[in-house]
Amino acid sequence: MPDPTHPTTAPTTQRHTLPNGLTLLLEPDPHAQTTAAGYFVNTGSREETPTEMGASHFIEHLLFKGSDTLSAAQLNERLDDLGGNANAFTSEEATVYHAATLPEHTPQLLSTLTELMRPALRDTDIHTERGVILEEIAMYAEQPTVRVTDELRADYWGTHPLGWPILGTTDTVTALTPDALRRNHRQRYGAQRVTLTLTGQFDPAHALDWATTHLSDWPAATPHTHTPAQPHHPRTTRTIHDPTLTRVQVTAATPGLSATHPLREAAHILADLIGGENGALYWHLIDNGTCDSADLGHLEYHDTGTFEGGFSCDPDRAATALTTYRTVLADADTLITPVAVRRAARKLAVSTLLRAETPQGRLFTLGMEHLATGHTLTTEEHVRRYEQVTADDVREVLRLCPLNELTIVALGPITAL
Repeated sequence: MPDPTHPTTAPTTQRHTLPNGLTLLLEPDPHAQTTAAGYFVNTGSREETPTEMGASHFIEHLLFKGSDTLSAAQLNERLDDLGGNANAFTSEEATVYHAATLPEHTPQLLSTLTELMRPALRDTDIHTERGVILEEIAMYAEQPTVRVTDELRADYWGTHPLGWPILGTTDTVTALTPDALRRNHRQRYGAQRVTLTLTGQFDPAHALDWATTHLSDWPAATPHTHTPAQPHHPRTTRTIHDPTLTRVQVTAATPGLSATHPLREAAHILADLIGGENGALYWHLIDNGTCDSADLGHLEYHDTGTFEGGFSCDPDRAATALTTYRTVLADADTLITPVAVRRAARKLAVSTLLRAETPQGRLFTLGMEHLATGHTLTTEEHVRRYEQVTADDVREVLRLCPLNELTIVALGPITAL
């Protein structure tokens, strides 16, 4: 692992806040061969109302349809000219627009991404893109793993927005008006919600001067309207009968820890011991041929978290597989040994280091961590947090989050589990 006593081996993150509230995270690395940039917007589907479900994802699509000065074709040509991967994604609590290029094209990278963030939101583009999103919703509705996960989260969270599909529904997306989409963009894309993150090979002084000149007129945002997390998480098992399927998909969720909890890393280690690539679920369900997949992960939000996972198997094995799945979770304390915790911690630390080896990988870690916690951690600090987790820490997570309070949904050609 990197030696934290030698800070010169790691890039230093600079954080600046412009007078309008927009944040800059600059992490130059003179040894990198590329430059990556991203606008991380502190908003997502969790902020939506029931009638405007899907607005966040809809807006993400619309930003690629052009600005007042560029058409969609012109904007996307400029993104292609950068030569790197330009894309975006929407989650429950974040919307991110990112691209990468060669260091000498950093000015074009910044100007093109910024043009993308100033969409025209034309009625004709909204009408066209609505059809694209409705097709996307229909496509995912045919994927059993997506269907069962959406059903699980709806059961687990009840009426809370964290239980709503990020894409929205056919009805809500169809009903979203241009005025509603423009209002959502205006209210949720203001300067105080936006963080421009830049990693790789670039001159931080030049980047700061550029941002001061070109981003100072970014309009303000409205305050957050997050509904406090109030998961329903009933201890129930629901089966959705679908005779057109040949396999059973089972998903399960139980309470976890928030992104700001001091035992956050320990929760990820516990999930890895149980449902990681070489975890207990693999040996009890996949290695012996009972299931073709089985996992458990830890999901984090600002104020809450969940352990979520499941398995896929033949219908005849579903009941046995669920019993085994429950047993593995119930016996999780037997997996927690100093050696096992150290091994899982090293695996997660190495994954962190591998992501940091490219500017684009580091971009996501830096930007998403800042949105989730307000902090900027170096790669070495991330690694150290995993290395410092003890077996007692993981046992404390298990005490705080007993894994027997499962909400379960099964989908497939069976009538009950």
